[in-house]
Amino acid sequence: MDQPPARQHLSMWNLFTGFLLIGLMGFGGIATSANYIIVENRKWLTPKEFVEMFGICSILPGGNFLNAATMIGDEHHGPFGSVLCLASLLLAPLLILLGIAVVYDQFSHLPDVRAATSGAASAAAGLIFGTAARLTKGVERNVVSAIFAAVSFLAIGVFRFPLWTLVLVICPLAIGWTLYKGRRA
Repeated sequence: MDQPPARQHLSMWNLFTGFLLIGLMGFGGIATSANYIIVENRKWLTPKEFVEMFGICSILPGGNFLNAATMIGDEHHGPFGSVLCLASLLLAPLLILLGIAVVYDQFSHLPDVRAATSGAASAAAGLIFGTAARLTKGVERNVVSAIFAAVSFLAIGVFRFPLWTLVLVICPLAIGWTLYKGRRA
């Protein structure tokens, strides 16, 4: 039911405009806007493929969706496609950031500007929780998945283990369990 049509070859224009939109919509993080464009709007990937790609990109060095842009661009147009997707993903945020930096430099001393900056931090926290909830749509729901999610949350969020311990311990266990379960099915 979540099967995409035969893997489509995406045009450079389609990739450019898609990643440009992701960059434009990505206030507070781009996972939600990337999911919307890649899965719901453009249907480049299924929800399951998106979560799998996000998982791979999360453990690679660098930004998650910089890695995703590189992977998707390379799949369709090789190294040039990777550069195109990265450039289009970063273009709008770079221009917006430069504009905001110029304005902020002029008005940062005002109390209302400082209060607005504090309020934006609270909104960003809400976006992170919303993105996490949306990403669970592509994950198989069972007890073992819930255990891996809880252990990961506790390790990173509560006990403050470094991310590399999660990558070296919990990720291989989750992958091993999935492979084991797949062979038994």
